Amino acid sequence: MFDSLSHWLDSLRQQSHLFEHPDDAVLHAALASVLYHIVSADGHVDAAEKRGFDRIMGEEFELSAEQIDHLYQAARVSNSDLHGDLHTIHFHLKQNPAVRMRFMQKLLQMINMRGTEENELEVFYEALHEIFPEVKELRGDADL
Repeated sequence: MFDSLSHWLDSLRQQSHLFEHPDDAVLHAALASVLYHIVSADGHVDAAEKRGFDRIMGEEFELSAEQIDHLYQAARVSNSDLHGDLHTIHFHLKQNPAVRMRFMQKLLQMINMRGTEENELEVFYEALHEIFPEVKELRGDADL
């Protein structure tokens, strides 16, 4: 019995990361870009938001501080398309609904750091519709 419990706990630890192939640099850049879109939506990035960015990137990809800072700086000057970045994330995201919800929770944590701004919510809703396309379909039915 203890062996099966130990195996179950080990499997939870292995599933703690949200993404398939978390070593993919394209995924790193896409997530950095999405997170930066959120923290900069109000036109100002403070130290708490930067720490949140660093924490999420570090937890998900086990990157060094230098790698995370490089991704942050690249996202800051990037003109990447938010929808394309979300599509990349969705492609790499584990297809387990609980894992996809954890991803959305991380986005909510970023949004809620300094209060919720309308621009931040727009990014969140776009992410929600990309990660859970069935929600968009439900919303369309409710409008009828």
